[in-house]
Amino acid sequence: MKVVVNQGELEDKLVVASKAVSKRSVKPVLSGFKFEVSDEIFVYATDMETSVKARIIANEVEGEGEFVVDALTMLDVVKSLSSDLIVLEIEGDSLTISAGKSRFSLATMDASEFPEFTSAETDSSVEMDTSILDDMVDKVMFSAATDEFMRNLYGIFWELSSDSLRLVASDGFRLALMDQPIKSGLSLSFLISLPSMKELKNVLSNTTEPTLNLSFDGKRLSVRAGDVELTMRVVDADFPDYRRVLPDQYSTKVTVSREEILDALKRVMIIAKKGSEAVRFAIEDGVLTLSSKSPDYGEIVEELDVEVEGESLVIAFNPRFLQEALRRIDTPEAELLLDGQSKPLKMKPLAREEYFYIIMPIRMV
Repeated sequence: MKVVVNQGELEDKLVVASKAVSKRSVKPVLSGFKFEVSDEIFVYATDMETSVKARIIANEVEGEGEFVVDALTMLDVVKSLSSDLIVLEIEGDSLTISAGKSRFSLATMDASEFPEFTSAETDSSVEMDTSILDDMVDKVMFSAATDEFMRNLYGIFWELSSDSLRLVASDGFRLALMDQPIKSGLSLSFLISLPSMKELKNVLSNTTEPTLNLSFDGKRLSVRAGDVELTMRVVDADFPDYRRVLPDQYSTKVTVSREEILDALKRVMIIAKKGSEAVRFAIEDGVLTLSSKSPDYGEIVEELDVEVEGESLVIAFNPRFLQEALRRIDTPEAELLLDGQSKPLKMKPLAREEYFYIIMPIRMV
């Protein structure tokens, strides 16, 4: 069996598949890429929760067959080659990779031990713009819990209604939510794990396809974008009732320059990370004062001119949570909506409602 393929084409498809390769499996075959060669060439990767299938466009194909090769080694080899064309040849249980004057021989594994790729089996599907879903994932994923033992928060919650898609993520201390209008005629919800969502982000960031197709069968979500198909298992856990923590009123509204408050937080965090890891907000008479203290390192105070509607207020937050949310707001100004010292902050882009962030306050000592 012999395959001749463009180096860039092969590298692109391996990069897309690489994030789905199992990192901690006791089965060596799961640490590999499976190649399937016939009239078409496909590469597969899976960690049993997330699976990728990518079609590789080859210049020349002779013969057919299947093999598995260690994924990280294969990717490193392909990235290192400078020749435009790469030749892949199977000889017994060895894969030979040739390009220019370079020649590698890599051990292969039995492809029959590699799990079968299974798409979501459903007639119901939704088409949407790739850039829209990419933006939605980026705007919420950072708020998901990173502890895999927090199973019901270790991922992103999807809510699909007849005319919209909503993504929600929370780690128990903050929440990110984004809506986009999508005509689907469906009504369903499910939780996708954080590792699966990271692979989805990898696919979305690396594809040039303007649109993609979503299919859901109750157990799996499949995303198809051109030559790449990603299938993710639904997490068998109930996402908390996030609507209970969404503020329905506020007594203080602050409109602030996004860049100015980001710059101020950058300086405040120099002291905050050495002390209480908290930033104190004092809102009064058109001024937002940010401050933080460390018994061993000192104190910082920053004043920003802002627009204030409603009551004066003193409240404290984790500055990193504020910073990460503000970085994803894409308007020159941000709105901070508050309702007293003990209730969460709602942060959103000015005069827009499709996405926002909820951040719980820190008790002030």
